[in-house]
Amino acid sequence: MAKSMVFLVLSLVAISVVASAQEPAKSPNVLEGSYLRWRSLPAEQAYLSIDGKHLKQYVEDQTAISRRYRDNGHPQFWGRITGTEADSENAQWMLDKFRRIGLSDVHEQSLDLPPQWQPASWSVAASAGGKTVTLESAQPTSTSPGTSESGLDLEAVDVALASEGDLAGRDLRGKAVFFYSADYTSRQAPISDFAIKRIGEHGAAAIFVIVGLPGNLRTQFYPVGSTVPTFSLGLKDGVAIRDLIGQSRGGQPARVKIRLDVKNVPNLKTATVWGSLPGTTDESIYVVAHRDGWFEGATDNGSGVATMLGLAEYFAKIPKEQRRRTIYFLGTSGHHDNSGMTGHWLADHKEIFAKTALIINCEHTSAEQLVYRGNTIRRSNIPVPLRWYVGGSTRLVQIAVNAYETFGVATYGEAEPAAGGEIGPYYLLAPSLQLIEGNLYWHSDRETAEVVPSTGLAASTRAYAKIITDVNQLGLKDLQRPPAKEARR
Repeated sequence: MAKSMVFLVLSLVAISVVASAQEPAKSPNVLEGSYLRWRSLPAEQAYLSIDGKHLKQYVEDQTAISRRYRDNGHPQFWGRITGTEADSENAQWMLDKFRRIGLSDVHEQSLDLPPQWQPASWSVAASAGGKTVTLESAQPTSTSPGTSESGLDLEAVDVALASEGDLAGRDLRGKAVFFYSADYTSRQAPISDFAIKRIGEHGAAAIFVIVGLPGNLRTQFYPVGSTVPTFSLGLKDGVAIRDLIGQSRGGQPARVKIRLDVKNVPNLKTATVWGSLPGTTDESIYVVAHRDGWFEGATDNGSGVATMLGLAEYFAKIPKEQRRRTIYFLGTSGHHDNSGMTGHWLADHKEIFAKTALIINCEHTSAEQLVYRGNTIRRSNIPVPLRWYVGGSTRLVQIAVNAYETFGVATYGEAEPAAGGEIGPYYLLAPSLQLIEGNLYWHSDRETAEVVPSTGLAASTRAYAKIITDVNQLGLKDLQRPPAKEARR
């Protein structure tokens, strides 16, 4: 009992602290000009032609596509959404870039989509004691069930952190359940140790996760496995509803009205965008970047697409007779639609990787390091450290690590045991690697080009260019993962 009381007190203290958190004031400094830069040795001067500020323009081009889709009648669920006109515009934009760069065999590979989950509109408002609060930051989790046209009118309850102790003895049947999460960077079902699953098992009729980041961010989650309408909620709105629930204790309970109009739209299409730089052998290297993204999607995956285009530009300037292997560039359909069309297609066509020396996944290659300190999110003048994965020989690992050190790519101390993101479905088909990470604004309406450092774009892209150059000095067998080691993964 004593331990439970201590945990409860600490939990309430934590919530009260974040409740007073504020978004930071605009910095008087222009960070773009103050990002720390890494000096290159004379032997690496050729890679300096990869210019981060130039690549940053590609990020801004893509975020503009997202905003146009938003402003063209999609104010709530927006971005470079798979199967929409934003997806089509983005594909045409990439085709144009590939052609301008001078790639060969530039084309679209059309893919049929299964019915696509698309929330047309929604509203959430809570009331108690004559006071009504509209929860503007509410964002349905991907594939969340909708409501009837009349919506839901439910009693609202607050379960704090939704731990086993918080839920013990609580009757949540038919109620709208709100819980607070300090799991700031999770946008998936495991958030807060599978709190959404626990709440659902207690009979909730709707679920809201309050993301404990300052301000009132709208945050898009992946599917969380819930069978009832489920939303993320910004901290400002989360504090408001918690106050409303608390102030109504002893009287009429707070209620929340929810309306979520969801459509599963059939007969949509997407595409993989292809281009290549022919080499002098029948061997290949694949450079992949997914095109889709929620909201402005600057880091995810505007940065990765910019890196892929930067690599295409760099190697297009190298004469064909000096390119050992054909380099294929793929702008894939992505995975935010939860169907992974390109990824599944590639996994089903293993034959195209028979003589592949390397697959590079360009995903989240630059994001500004944001620091949650002093009850604010504070910006910095450095890129965030990136998670990294290498699936291949020890020599490939050494090549990658050396390239990251050469160009100042900050990474986690240890490599990831497996590749996630876009490369997940097919990373075992050939030697492969990736850098990937977001920041506190990942999957939110604050993930703008402003927080994608040009220095990070340059560093990651230069490192990948060096890796491709060094890999082309080795044979296929020198790059492949040891079978026994892979079996232990």
